Amino acid sequence: MRKSTLKHGLNVRKPVATTPAKNDGRSAPKSVFAFDELETAAEALQTTHAGGSEAQKSAKLALDLESSDPSVFAYDEVYDKINLARSRLKPSNDLKPRYMEKLLETAENRKVQNEVVKERLLAKQREREGD
Repeated sequence: MRKSTLKHGLNVRKPVATTPAKNDGRSAPKSVFAFDELETAAEALQTTHAGGSEAQKSAKLALDLESSDPSVFAYDEVYDKINLARSRLKPSNDLKPRYMEKLLETAENRKVQNEVVKERLLAKQREREGD
């Protein structure tokens, strides 16, 4: 019989020898911001000016849109209209407390009741003294 090479528990495989990656002559940049040896300053300038053409395209598009509809970029006016509509929907800004009237009314009622109670006590005391 053949002897089993598997062990009980964790069966660990032997590491497979890997072949080194082929080097095509270029080395990896040491930093994200490092330039490759192949990239020159002129290529760097071309990449920055490529973004300028996008800016020119967007500026042209903005001019075309504005010529077709002058209110395209009228954000302030639209915002003012929205706020005007909101202010119309709001009730008047009377800064009266909501429940103060009811509280003041109940305080007056308590004062009247306390006066009535005091008068009754005085009347009882007078009756006791009079007897």
